[in-house]
Amino acid sequence: MTVQRGIGTIIFSIIGIIIIFIAVVIILKVVRSEPPVTDIIYKTIDLRKASDPVERADSITALDELVSKSGNEDIKGQWDRMMQCLSSSCPDEAFLDLILVTVASYEKDVQNSALLVNVIATNKYWGNPERLLDFSRALSMANEQVKLLEDRKVEKIWESIVACNNVCPEKNNYYFDLIRAIVQ
Repeated sequence: MTVQRGIGTIIFSIIGIIIIFIAVVIILKVVRSEPPVTDIIYKTIDLRKASDPVERADSITALDELVSKSGNEDIKGQWDRMMQCLSSSCPDEAFLDLILVTVASYEKDVQNSALLVNVIATNKYWGNPERLLDFSRALSMANEQVKLLEDRKVEKIWESIVACNNVCPEKNNYYFDLIRAIVQ
């Protein structure tokens, strides 16, 4: 009889340890969840395109939650700066800056982060004679990285950007389409 009680105690102890271990693993997964980088990028692009007031409000609310969830002060700071122009309309540069800060903050978590940075730098510096060298480097590196990616959709959008030569009206649409295609 005492042997059975000893075995029962050992079994319950083992089960208890397993339950505690599983609980610790679940807690660690919740605490160390992946940063919402791609969601922030997608929602930023969605917000830029939103024209309906409800769609716009939903995008702002969702993006605000994602920025808070990120816990990153740089992203929060950029979002706060962007909030100042959202009541009217933000320039495309504000949306690109939020994406850039997000990618730079979580560089290791974003696949093709170097390409995204170079694409955004190309947009920012194109046509700026004071940043000619920065533009040239960003354009050259982005061009090479697009080739190495071997993604036909990305290549086609990139070709449209280059052919546009920073003068066509849809140039910024191309950039946001390219960013979405790279992140997918």
